[in-house]
Amino acid sequence: MKKILASILLVSLLQSCGRESMEEINTDPNSYYTTVPSSVLTYAQKQLADYVTTPNVNINNFRLTMQYWQETTYIDESQYNFSTRNVSDQVWNYMYVRVLKNLDQARKLILAYQPTATEQAGWPKQMKNQLAIIDLQQAYAFQILVDTYGDIPYTEALDIDVHPLPKYDSGKDIYASLINRVKQDLANLDTTGKTFASGEKYYNGDISKWKKFGNSLLLKLGIGIADSDAALAQSTVQAAIAGGVFASKADDCVLAYLASPNYSQLYANLVASNRNDYVLGKTLVDYMNDSNDVRRDLYMQKNVHYLAGSVTNVTGSTITFTPADPAPAVAPKVGDDVYVMPNTKVGTITSISGNSFTLSGYVPGSVVEENDLGFSYYYKGGTIGAKSSFNSNTRVGTFAYTTTTPGILLNYTEVAFYLAEASARWGIGAAPAVAYTNAVTASFLQWGKTAADATAYLTTHPYDATNWKKSLGEQAWVAMYDQPTTSFNFWRRLDYPILLPAAGAVSDANNKVPVRLKYPVTEQSTNPTNYNAGSSAIGGDFLYTKVFWDKN
Repeated sequence: MKKILASILLVSLLQSCGRESMEEINTDPNSYYTTVPSSVLTYAQKQLADYVTTPNVNINNFRLTMQYWQETTYIDESQYNFSTRNVSDQVWNYMYVRVLKNLDQARKLILAYQPTATEQAGWPKQMKNQLAIIDLQQAYAFQILVDTYGDIPYTEALDIDVHPLPKYDSGKDIYASLINRVKQDLANLDTTGKTFASGEKYYNGDISKWKKFGNSLLLKLGIGIADSDAALAQSTVQAAIAGGVFASKADDCVLAYLASPNYSQLYANLVASNRNDYVLGKTLVDYMNDSNDVRRDLYMQKNVHYLAGSVTNVTGSTITFTPADPAPAVAPKVGDDVYVMPNTKVGTITSISGNSFTLSGYVPGSVVEENDLGFSYYYKGGTIGAKSSFNSNTRVGTFAYTTTTPGILLNYTEVAFYLAEASARWGIGAAPAVAYTNAVTASFLQWGKTAADATAYLTTHPYDATNWKKSLGEQAWVAMYDQPTTSFNFWRRLDYPILLPAAGAVSDANNKVPVRLKYPVTEQSTNPTNYNAGSSAIGGDFLYTKVFWDKN
């Protein structure tokens, strides 16, 4: 592990320093350390946001595991084959090296910094603020690692000179430590002091927002262990709420991606890659269709159309066709858009006569005889685990094809569902039905829908006090569509929705949807003693071994 960390850290530092302009690097002529910590921080923040948002099959497959998306051509990861691409090794390196080790380097640079005479008086507060912000992000990253693998290197993880082969600490102990760390970070944050002058990309150094983030992270940690340590979970949740968690979308922790070159990881993998690798998954599409969920037009594109038939004649803007057999599920109507299949719009129906459409907006020559003619649209998901045509299944919404779609690390919708869970479990805060309504409404608002849309949806999806885990689990699953790593936690903790294993699932999955990633192959070969101890402690290094807090 030592060689891996050292070599990648060097590359990371060189890359991160290159992202800062020379003007920023020379802000303080007395010491380059004034900007180097923020340069390293910028790099680590970008890497952390990239990890939780990327759909790259080499790195993060939780959109597939949670059955939001399905692969079109190469279906290994849909079938839980994470070995061919060494996915576990990639995640391990992303989190330990690109994120945690760079954050730790920023910490060391802050501690080593010698303030100028003019900075001397305010430096103690500024240093504590900077260190607290760094540590909160490390806590966030370590929680991801525990939730992904179980027991992991923690106390010895970042000192590769002293501990080149780090031991594995128990997930339970790590959670307890993270809770204490976050509480101390919150105590250290001081709104009367300065923080990073530049380079902090989530909140631009706003201490009040970092306080809300810290309390919201504390809430997340507390809820995470609700089934394994109810007493600690409840006290942690109460402390978080008392401290002040996210209260609206304005509090969201996101990375604002740029138009170029640092565009979103969704855009990088769906557009810049020049590939068509993903469509919506049948599990999500069927659920949202059954609910007539108005969020579909944001989650999905309208690229699948009903087949009217095969064109036999075009006269002016009137198109005649032989009707499809079998007939489409719905009849065409005036106002429907018409397409040359699979997805080229040619006009809008103004009148229908038998097997003929007259169109407005029609351009002569855009339809010819024997074209397959479609109309309107519907949503159709690819079978989970099976090759699914890019043209015949619903595509991912246009938000994923946009360069600047923000990368979400923690947002109000997520927090609202934690508050609803705290209410359902322990009677904390608003009444359970009210908290549930708040959470679902937050998701609708997040996606640009209205409170009225949410109210209409809730009439057919009311809170069920007799099975609150089902109510919260299913709605959190839909809401966390663009936060698949978080969704994976909700699903394991609440046991809803009920997900069936993918078609053709690898034998390693034991005919189940995976509940963790296996440890990296490199750990088996370079750190075998500690790997074996860690594997034994969790009950075996399998995709179906549950992490310590996953009790049902």
